[in-house]
Amino acid sequence: MATAESAEVLGGGVAAPAQRKEWEWEGRVASAVGAATADEAWALLSDFLAFHRWHPRVAACRLASGTPRAPGCVRYCEGVPEGAAPPDWAHETLLEYDPARRFFRYEMNDNNMGFGLFYATFRVVAAHDDGEGAGAAAGCELRWEFECEPVRGTPREALVARLQAGLDGMAARVRDHVLAARAAAVAGGLEAADELKLDNSIAV
Repeated sequence: MATAESAEVLGGGVAAPAQRKEWEWEGRVASAVGAATADEAWALLSDFLAFHRWHPRVAACRLASGTPRAPGCVRYCEGVPEGAAPPDWAHETLLEYDPARRFFRYEMNDNNMGFGLFYATFRVVAAHDDGEGAGAAAGCELRWEFECEPVRGTPREALVARLQAGLDGMAARVRDHVLAARAAAVAGGLEAADELKLDNSIAV
């Protein structure tokens, strides 16, 4: 169980750590995209409101309130229906958005999946750096980090497996999109590639 610390100045100028909440469940899943640079992948995945275009198990994602990409905006996500059961759904609030470092952080709010407190960070990292470097080199890694309370009736391993499967599906879609755009550039020139990119872009 890990904690994050911040400095708190006591009398006499001595700094002592101030601990935040301890999380029983936290972790990270990652999936490589060798065909895309970090900048290419971020251009596709940076839209907080387009989760459904890249995650294979998300059927809908739309703005519920606020301004897109601005901290405080809320999105509504709905999963792909399975049989007669109602689809999974959740409202999620954007807490931080940093295009320079290619990440955003959000909190899950009301939902029908049994989650209580749940925080997540999505990152796109260049293959050669730790998230702070440039994204021009080939290859990148998608990372999904989470901190949450235990989910009743769900083992931690099942949550990790679910996140990993979703991220792998997103990586595959990004790879296919980038390769298709490059093939279009070869076959029809840069104009055709630009049209494909715009048609599939999630930028707002």
